[in-house]
Amino acid sequence: MVYIRGMTITLNGSTERFDAVALTVRELLKAKSWSFPLIVVSINGRAIARDGWDAATVADGDVVDATHLMSGG
Repeated sequence: MVYIRGMTITLNGSTERFDAVALTVRELLKAKSWSFPLIVVSINGRAIARDGWDAATVADGDVVDATHLMSGG
């Protein structure tokens, strides 16, 4: 039996699988190719400040919400 390490998370209500045991928020956004200038991220209901994206990790079973804010008139 071959076991591939990875993680399954809920991202914006959808199940997502990654071939990593954990990712930082920045790595997750990069993996999804999300580069919007105004993104708000929470992990398990806890808001993650943009300056904490390199330290905050997403792990197996986490619930992540990433919202792209838009402004306009």
